[in-house]
Amino acid sequence: MIKKTVLFFMFFIAAAACTTPRKTNKTQTSAYKHDNILHPQFEIFHINDSVSELHFKIRSRELLYTRPDGINFSCNVLLSYNLLPSYDTKVITDSSSMRLVDGSNDNTDKYLVGKMNIKAKKLRGYFLRVTTTDLNRNTSNAATFAIEKENDLNRQNFIVKQKGIDSPLFRNYIKTGEELTISYKAKMGVTLFVRYYNRDFPLAAPPFSTTDPRPFQYKQDSAFTLQMSPEGSVNFTAFKKGFYHFQLDTTKRDGLTLFNFSDVYPEVKKAEDMVPPLRFITSKQEYDEVNISANKKAAIEKFWLTCTGNKDRAKEVIRKFYNRVQDANLYFTSYLEGWKTDRGMVYLIYGSPNVIYHTGNSETWIYGEENNINSLTYSFSKVNNPFTDNDFKLERSDVYKQSWYTAVDIWRQGRAYLQD
Repeated sequence: MIKKTVLFFMFFIAAAACTTPRKTNKTQTSAYKHDNILHPQFEIFHINDSVSELHFKIRSRELLYTRPDGINFSCNVLLSYNLLPSYDTKVITDSSSMRLVDGSNDNTDKYLVGKMNIKAKKLRGYFLRVTTTDLNRNTSNAATFAIEKENDLNRQNFIVKQKGIDSPLFRNYIKTGEELTISYKAKMGVTLFVRYYNRDFPLAAPPFSTTDPRPFQYKQDSAFTLQMSPEGSVNFTAFKKGFYHFQLDTTKRDGLTLFNFSDVYPEVKKAEDMVPPLRFITSKQEYDEVNISANKKAAIEKFWLTCTGNKDRAKEVIRKFYNRVQDANLYFTSYLEGWKTDRGMVYLIYGSPNVIYHTGNSETWIYGEENNINSLTYSFSKVNNPFTDNDFKLERSDVYKQSWYTAVDIWRQGRAYLQD
């Protein structure tokens, strides 16, 4: 439970436009490892046609607090960004750094939150490369985001906050009854058109399946409007599960989308939420038996006990399996729950890849050593999706069949599959 949110700014290193060539390294160790120390969160908001805001949120318990003066504990973080006109370019359009020092380590679990201005002009796209460095521990996290300033209708022109809290939500999934404030960059009383969808999407097909998914039907299940205040904001509360697409122009598909999957999402706590991920490793008969059981919790435990033959081993493999489900939700949520997506499916069964190659519109995951003939490689391509910028499609192939069945069989033997 997060007890409070605090940020102390001690130093600011001035921003400066820069054209110094720098090498772009598209290779990195896995960004999706659960045990990675730093997991900063970011949100982009266009405040006008020439300036955007980079909002950030860093958890204090992921930072190392030391006593440089021998008396007081403090963290020391350097947050820096480079704004690039394209993913692979060496040209830097804008850059800035900010140093954060929190000297109030009272052992509470809190967040360091704040924002930086980015000089990004309208009518073009950029890539923002952000590096977060814990200077006390000498560890870093790097992430790259697309900056979309081609039009005034896309999601980055909106900012969502919990009502009464002056910082972004930092997530696109919401909970039933959660009171939110949605703001648009233009401070004017515009009308928001809201399309509501209540769809039950299937989980991802196995990596070797060549069946094409059915195209999405854009006709909404219902629709309504919200009137923004003269300051360009409106309160909103979701009372139904599903997703809500907020638009200024219904002749386009651009807009802001918020998803209501469950009241505890991204966590997996309820037995009914624990059943669907089992479909990846069960036969249809096994799955149906668990799914129709009156006591789903007991049925889930029975399945894993049959796999392991031991209560302690069953408890451990259940923990590992659903930790991966939860991590997939954190990393890969799109218009689907994270574990249902192509990347979530591969992550759930194989775990975190050893290496990831990023480009502006793709990810390549490598399990094992690079350039090793025995290694396993999965490639994902970014999908142009009006509801999310986190939708990636797997390039499926029959070559994955043997590896997939091997990994599934290991889970069915009561062991978490970990690729060497």
